[in-house]
Amino acid sequence: MGRHVMKPIKFLAGALAIAALTVSTAFAQAWPSKPIRLIVPSAAGSAPDILSRLVASELNKRLGQSVIVENKPGAGGSLGSDWVAKSAPDGYTLVMGNIGSHAMNVSVYPKLPYDPVKDFEPVAMVAVTPSLMTVSAALPVHSLKEFLDYARQHGEQVTFASGGNGSSSHLAGEYLNLLTGLKMRHVPYKDVPQALGDVAAQRVSMMISNLPPAMSLVRAGKLRPLAVTTRNRSRILPDVPTMIESGVDLEQTVWFALFAPAHTPQDIVARLNREVGEILADPAFRDKISPTGAEPTPMTVAELKAFVIAEVAKWSKVARESGARAE
Repeated sequence: MGRHVMKPIKFLAGALAIAALTVSTAFAQAWPSKPIRLIVPSAAGSAPDILSRLVASELNKRLGQSVIVENKPGAGGSLGSDWVAKSAPDGYTLVMGNIGSHAMNVSVYPKLPYDPVKDFEPVAMVAVTPSLMTVSAALPVHSLKEFLDYARQHGEQVTFASGGNGSSSHLAGEYLNLLTGLKMRHVPYKDVPQALGDVAAQRVSMMISNLPPAMSLVRAGKLRPLAVTTRNRSRILPDVPTMIESGVDLEQTVWFALFAPAHTPQDIVARLNREVGEILADPAFRDKISPTGAEPTPMTVAELKAFVIAEVAKWSKVARESGARAE
């Protein structure tokens, strides 16, 4: 008798699985049927905000629905990211994550309310941009090697600025300390422009910052660029060598990628990845983001997931060995 009972149960389980798959597929096919919210976990006018608005504008045309950009800054990108992590996984809420919110924060914020890997579906890499190491134009160093020699001669008198404890510029400076054996003292600031201004005025020895905010002082001749942190040189500063070219195996890619809440239907994730990939391949889009120093960087969903996991591991090690914390 038990054998006869099991057959209907197996049939029912199979029918339910097929029904669930059918509902999921039908839902994905109907998507999007209303506006999509794209959360930027930083302030208006920031690099992720600019990129988000450019991507949203293109997605509007392709999806036939409005993609509404909303800024939810705070706690190094954690507030907006957590809001998305706790949103419904229906494809109508996305976040423009970055190296801070989805790679570094998990190691520098002791009580981060989300897991950057488990609580999100990776959707699409959008762009990467180098960080730039700069010193005051009045400092008598003209290369990374000369700076390292200078720093070793002057010991703990040498300092590095950052945009705040636990920020990407903080961890980049600590990473340089770890790789070279330097003991530069960290000087945190409330914002990057103020920090760069003090580097230019020689109140602080150097800073590794996002490229765009440093460019005005570089062009004005007040900051001297020594190296970029990406594997390849920047199109904006083609004469500035990379850290690796300069003899230090430091690579820091400032990146921006779209994420959805965990368990968002894979059909929706796949479509968004495809649409964003086609946007990034458009030369007109590349021209639009060129002034920010960003490079369109398409990835598959699987590639982005592997990339984020590797980034979390890399910066966790730097935070652990340097003792860097956001508090």
